[in-house]
Amino acid sequence: MTPLYWEDVQIGARRELGHYTFTEDEIIAFARKYDPQPFHIDPAAARHSLFGGLIASGWHTAAIWMKLAIAEREAAAGTSPLLRTGVSPGYADMTWPKPVRPGMRLAFSSEIAGKTELRSRPAMGLILSRNEARDDTGDLVFAFTGKSFVERRPPAA
Repeated sequence: MTPLYWEDVQIGARRELGHYTFTEDEIIAFARKYDPQPFHIDPAAARHSLFGGLIASGWHTAAIWMKLAIAEREAAAGTSPLLRTGVSPGYADMTWPKPVRPGMRLAFSSEIAGKTELRSRPAMGLILSRNEARDDTGDLVFAFTGKSFVERRPPAA
């Protein structure tokens, strides 16, 4: 299968990355290791916080997005063309507009939002993606704009 070049990428192309249900035990375990704040690790203390109960760390939600994105990419290998990607120059606009609580099931997705030619790196182009997680009611709970360098099609010889 021929990998996709920057020129082949279509704005609006969407990937459904899958669903994930957050459990209380996983929320607490992740937060104890990476984000030990009372409203992430202690259900009793969390009830008295501004969130009114235990919530997942935003970084936990971001880590699950990455886990599902990698799994979806690996599952597509050999069955659909993959981008010739390079290193990511970062992300922008990361937001958590609604807390993730135990038992919430989220749907994760990624959609191509833009493309930019790079004068400083003519062999690469930049792809912008809108990445999201939504709850079962369709409410946005996590989003960010991803940035990826993607190889340009080599000039014809």
